[in-house]
Parts: sequence; structure tokens; C-alpha cells
Amino acid sequence: MARPTARAQPCDHSDALNRLAQAEAFLLAADLIVDDDSDDAPPSVAASLAVLAGIAASDAACCARLGRRARGQSHARAVELLGTVEPGGGEMAKDLQRLLNRKDDSRYGVAFVSAGEASRMVGWAKRLLGSARRAFEA
Repeated sequence: MARPTARAQPCDHSDALNRLAQAEAFLLAADLIVDDDSDDAPPSVAASLAVLAGIAASDAACCARLGRRARGQSHARAVELLGTVEPGGGEMAKDLQRLLNRKDDSRYGVAFVSAGEASRMVGWAKRLLGSARRAFEA
């Protein structure tokens, strides 16, 4: 029998708030790096933090609205699950997919991440975070 490649984990409102706070902290740090004009803060670090923020925001929205979040190695499952969140899951899923598409480049140094690309990634994560916040209001 094939082993499942993706699974979901139950989570509650407290978990959602915790992941939301983590997303906010990752984005705060990413913003500081993006705004840093020195050579001390490589754009890939801001990009990595944007990916982490997007994943945390996704978890927050899924926990808040669905009571579960994706777990395991399948990022496709996380995007799919996020897409079912109402309101705004489809748009959140697009932003998460954009971030995940650049995950290896930003986190593992596979490819150069420009300052402009890092800034775009931070923007996608901010938009995802804003939508995750609205998931608490709906």
C-alpha cells in the first residue's frame, strides 16, 4: 500500500493566533532587511522570511476557518487546502504558490534572489497575511 504523501493536522483558534503572530514576526524581520541599504542583509534572507511568513499565514487562515492545516512534505496539499478557505482562499493559494515556487532559491541559495524579487515576495506574503487576518473576522 502506498504511503500517503500529505496529511492534515487538527488545529484550533489558539493555534491560528500563534501562527498569525509568527507570520507577523517573520514579515517584520523581512521588512527590515528589504529596507536595509547596506550589504549586510542579503535579499535571499528577506525572501526566506517571506516564505516562512506565507506558510505561517496559510496555517493561520486554515486553522481559523477549517480547524485543520496541511502537514507533511506536499506543498501542493497546503496550497489546495488553503484554496478552500472562505473568504479569499483562491487568492491566498495563488500567493502561497508564488512563494513556494521560490522557496528553494531563497532558502537554499540555489539561485540568486535580487532585491526586487525579495521585495515582491514580501509583498505576496503581506497580502497573504492580510487575507489571513480577515479569515478571523468572517
